[in-house]
Amino acid sequence: MICTVKQFLDRWLGRHATGPNRILHAVGIPATIVAVVALFGHLWLWAAVCFVGGYLLQTIGHYLEGTAVGELLLLKKIVFPTGGFVKRFLIVCLLLAGLVIGGLFIQSLFNRCLYFNFYQAVGPGMYRSAQLPPEQLDKTIRRLGIKTVVNLRGQENAPWYTAEQEVVAKNAARLIDLHFSASLYPSPAQLEELLDVVERIKPPFLVHCKGGADRTGLFFVLLALREGKGWSEAMGQLSLLRFTYYSRTKSATITYPLYDFADYADAHHWPRDLKHFRQWLKTDHAQQIYQNWLQRENRSTTSR
Repeated sequence: MICTVKQFLDRWLGRHATGPNRILHAVGIPATIVAVVALFGHLWLWAAVCFVGGYLLQTIGHYLEGTAVGELLLLKKIVFPTGGFVKRFLIVCLLLAGLVIGGLFIQSLFNRCLYFNFYQAVGPGMYRSAQLPPEQLDKTIRRLGIKTVVNLRGQENAPWYTAEQEVVAKNAARLIDLHFSASLYPSPAQLEELLDVVERIKPPFLVHCKGGADRTGLFFVLLALREGKGWSEAMGQLSLLRFTYYSRTKSATITYPLYDFADYADAHHWPRDLKHFRQWLKTDHAQQIYQNWLQRENRSTTSR
């Protein structure tokens, strides 16, 4: 293993022999790593800048030295394979995995950075999005005649919130603030407050959180149930490909009550609808699950 690593380093240093190339890689490689970290932190613009900028610096370095980019060499090995079947098979699998991960990465950046995860969903006049810049929010409200803006990030002492208040007031629209954290399991009381808004709100309206996937997705699942959609269709509001919703991640914790309710409804032969979701929130089962999550979160915080 030590020999293999040494050979890899020797080859890498051989292809990055000049000072400018090594300097550009010393900046470019960490930048691409920062991009991945920023992606998981939902810092979409930073992720895009670091990822594109990092690879651009590395490409320039190879151009100055007159060597090929490592990814191109890997592609050549796949197109013109050498070695045994197992080696070729592993290389192809790695390439496919890289394409899938890279595709999801680029799709997330494209959707959230360029289009702010903006969609009309469930029905006419029902819009969902990520946090819109003030000028974009202003244009959206005026163009679509938005009467209500639901902010699921809560009231914050931050420039984005002050700007949003001003834009909404200027357009004589209504601003509803509900404070949720995407990475925390919401209490039954919080969910009942959310349900009150879901059941009363009338289009045209816009609902947003920061990324437009998790908190907003929960809202629109409940909204779809209000509109009489079936459970499977409603859960389509938590879509990876359309809304860049990543299930089983920390930021998706807010949506877990939907799955807990579905399990309880199946066990008790309840319909999976909005009426029974509210009824479930009043059960000891819902309260106990929330307390379990709360204790787990407290233990996790204490152990850090």
